[in-house]
Amino acid sequence: MNHSLLGAKTQLIQQLVYFDEELTTFLELYTPNQSKIRTTTRQHLMDYCLELTQLMQEFNEEMLHSRVLIGSRVLVRYMDDHETDSFTIVFPSKADPNNNYISFLSPIGSCLLLGAVGKVCSIETPSGISVMKIEKIEFRNAGDI
Repeated sequence: MNHSLLGAKTQLIQQLVYFDEELTTFLELYTPNQSKIRTTTRQHLMDYCLELTQLMQEFNEEMLHSRVLIGSRVLVRYMDDHETDSFTIVFPSKADPNNNYISFLSPIGSCLLLGAVGKVCSIETPSGISVMKIEKIEFRNAGDI
């Protein structure tokens, strides 16, 4: 296993450990108490951890770039004008929208998380519905906790 692949695996294992040990604290910090948002976020994170666990069982470079993970760079194409954009999915504390580092809790990040190439996401924005399609996924080791 090459060095970057080993680093990616280590980072994803750290994410699993973090969510196993700190899920309740994380949810208290980022979601309103006893809300539908918290319930939905909890389920989404549990699905994410299940996907990571399965990825670890068959870990290889192809699998690493097959789903949008925390730390992935995602190329999307907007369906209305066919323009492209790329986002790196990160933890909320690492978000930097000016550099296209978006939280996995943001509307776009949440829709993209666990998506595969070809997935279409509809995001409600102040100017209306924005529809985008995942064109490319590349895990970039940007998922530090």
